[in-house]
Amino acid sequence: MRIGGSPKKILLIKLRAMGDTVLMTAPLQELHKQLPEAEIQVAVRSPWGGLLENQPGVSKIWSYERVPSKTARARSLARLAFQLRNEKFDWVINFHASPSSSLLALATGAPVRSIHFHGHRDKNRFSTVEVPGKGTLKPVIERDMDTVRALEFDIPEGILPKLELSPFKKEEAHNKLSHLGLENPILILGLGASRPTKSWPMVHFSKVAIEWTRQSRGSAIAAVALNEVALADYFLESVDRELNHLALDSSAQTALRSKILVKSGLSVRGLAALISHASVFLGNDSGPKHLAVACGVPTVTCFGPEDPFEWHPYPKDKHPYFFISDLPCRKDGLSGYPAWCGLEVCVTEGHKCMDQIRPDEVLAACLRVLPK
Repeated sequence: MRIGGSPKKILLIKLRAMGDTVLMTAPLQELHKQLPEAEIQVAVRSPWGGLLENQPGVSKIWSYERVPSKTARARSLARLAFQLRNEKFDWVINFHASPSSSLLALATGAPVRSIHFHGHRDKNRFSTVEVPGKGTLKPVIERDMDTVRALEFDIPEGILPKLELSPFKKEEAHNKLSHLGLENPILILGLGASRPTKSWPMVHFSKVAIEWTRQSRGSAIAAVALNEVALADYFLESVDRELNHLALDSSAQTALRSKILVKSGLSVRGLAALISHASVFLGNDSGPKHLAVACGVPTVTCFGPEDPFEWHPYPKDKHPYFFISDLPCRKDGLSGYPAWCGLEVCVTEGHKCMDQIRPDEVLAACLRVLPK
C-alpha cells in the first residue's frame, strides 16, 4: 500500500516559469496513469495554466500571479492558500521547494506532503516523506519524478513531457499558416529567453533562417510571445541586413524574404499551437523549447550560462543542443563537467558561450533532425 493509502484528491504545485510547467506534465501523466480515479488539481504561475487546460487528468487549475509588490504577493498567496485549504486534499506534491510554495503546501492541511528540496539541500521540513536524491544534481524532470517516487510509485527514467493542446487552437494555427501559403518544411525560431545571457545573437538566428529557406526550400517563422514583441522588428531588421550581404539580385532576395515571417503577440496557448505545427524548432534554452518537445517536434537548442544536464533531459538524436564548455568563465558543475554562471549580464568580453555557437553547425543540426 502506498503512503497515505489511495488518495481521492491530489494537488500538484509548481509556481515557476513556462518550461517548469511543461516539464511537470511528465509526472502528471504518470500520476493519472497509475491513479486514474483520483482527482488531480494543479497550482501554477499565471499565465502558464492555459497550457494545461486540455491535459488528461487535470480537473482544476489554480493560477498564482507573481506581482512585483511583496505585500500584494503575500496577500495573493494567502488568498490562494485559503482557497486550497477548503479543497481538503489528501496529497500535495510540490515540485519546487521555494519558501512560498512550501508554505502553500503546508497551508493546505493535506496529511501527506511530498516536497522536493532543491539541488543538494537538506530535506524540506514541511515534507512528510523523504524525497530521494539528496546530495545529487539531476535533470529537473527527474527531480520532479523523485517527488512522486517518494510516495512509493515505481516510475522509470526517461519519460518526456507531453502536452495535449486545444483542438480549436491547433486548427486555428493551421488555418493561419495555410492562409499565409508557407512552404514546408517549416522552421520555427524561439528568439526569446528569460534573461539576456541565455540569448543566441539575433544575427545568428537570421543567418540560419535565410539558409534554411535556401537549403530546405521551406519557410522560417519567428514565434514571438506577448511580452517579447520588440524582438520581432529586431529579427526582421537583422534578416534584411543579412540578405543585403548576399550576392543575389533583387528578385531572388524578395523570394527568400517572403519565406521568412514573424508571428508576434502570441498568447501562451497560441504559441504552443503554432509550435506544434513546426517541422523543426530552433531556440534558446527557454520555455518554448520545452513546449516543442512536449508537442513532439524535433528541436535544436543553444545553451549559454545554464547546465544542459539539468535542463535538457531529451534524446540527443532528435533534440541536439550546442554548449561551449571550454571557457575560463565556467564554474565546475555538479554534473561532472564545466557548467554555468547563472548571471543576468555577461561580465566577460564578447559573451563567448553564445557567440561561439556557429550558425552553420546549428543549421546542419536543424536539417539533420528534419523528419524524412
